[in-house]
Amino acid sequence: MKKILISFLLIFTSLMIVACGGGSDSSSSDSSSAAVIFEQIEDSGSTYSLDDFIAIGYKKGKSVKEDKLMDGMTNAYWGFWKVPYKDWSGKDMIDYELRFYASHSDAVSMGEKSADLRTGENAQIRKKTTNDPKAVHPIGADWQELLKEARECQGDGGHHTGACIIPKYADYKIFGNVIILGQGADLEESHKNINLIVNGLKGVITE
Repeated sequence: MKKILISFLLIFTSLMIVACGGGSDSSSSDSSSAAVIFEQIEDSGSTYSLDDFIAIGYKKGKSVKEDKLMDGMTNAYWGFWKVPYKDWSGKDMIDYELRFYASHSDAVSMGEKSADLRTGENAQIRKKTTNDPKAVHPIGADWQELLKEARECQGDGGHHTGACIIPKYADYKIFGNVIILGQGADLEESHKNINLIVNGLKGVITE
């Protein structure tokens, strides 16, 4: 829930800047238009499967065996999807983790907490808890599957760190019966990437 609050604060700040600028500063207007509206929990009224994502171009990279799924999960996958823009490095393929449940209510009641632990700046992405006071993200993950895929080896600006312990997913969305974890260096980028793939499922064309 704290991620939703931060996102709304970012949007509110952008709107205040525009209001104070009186419309004379074009950069303020651009900032407002770039704000990402994000709904973290959305009951679409539909039940999705991997095939729905594949139909819009999602490429499955890894699947979780049935006996390794968390309670309530019906399937879980890691893969990537081509977004209609390129990041600072020229990349336009974004990683997504998909966690499927039997229903929207199951996804919320049985999957929200774990998704929250896997995402954000305090994500639990270490295999085991460590007592090293210098360690980043010292708490072990609540789920061992797709853990390697949830980490990156890049820091800010593309500088590599010694250990691949940078969270890949800044946030997630519960959409219908699926929880979508979206790659992003921060909340705004993650929200943008999640919105794009959700719009793809809805049939919304994004330039």
